[in-house]
Amino acid sequence: MDDWGIDELINKGGVMIMNNCEIYKESIGKLLKETDDINFEIRLRRHKNNELTKEYDKEIEELQKRLIETEATLEKTLTESKEEAIKVKCGWTHFRIMPDKVTFTGGAIEEVETKYPDSKEKYIKVEKSLKLNPLKKDIEEGIIELENMTKEPQDKKFEYKYTGEE
Repeated sequence: MDDWGIDELINKGGVMIMNNCEIYKESIGKLLKETDDINFEIRLRRHKNNELTKEYDKEIEELQKRLIETEATLEKTLTESKEEAIKVKCGWTHFRIMPDKVTFTGGAIEEVETKYPDSKEKYIKVEKSLKLNPLKKDIEEGIIELENMTKEPQDKKFEYKYTGEE
């Protein structure tokens, strides 16, 4: 017997009790009911999925807050230790010394062209932007000076890594 009882409807003791249209109507009705049940289950699962997603989003937000707090505590602990770096079995934390941030103002290109015309290809790109690495290097070494430049010291950058070793 099939799932919809067609075999039972067609023959009862070898005698046809329903015509084809009636057999198919009943089968189609059962199939339509099944599609409605399946669609309901899909909608139900989508709703549950949306609710879980909202719940997980809240949990992720809380975890991100905890991570920020834990990283701040980790940095504070390293600062209080008066050490620049601490390595343990499961990872490390340190303050990385950051290079000074160098900012050139709008007149720096023209200043290089005027003051150092023989070296302008070393410091200026074809599209007239500064070649920062050689320019910064030569400024630090005292080879050249620019008025259209500021140099500000950078704070040390806090870093850590968990390696998972125990």
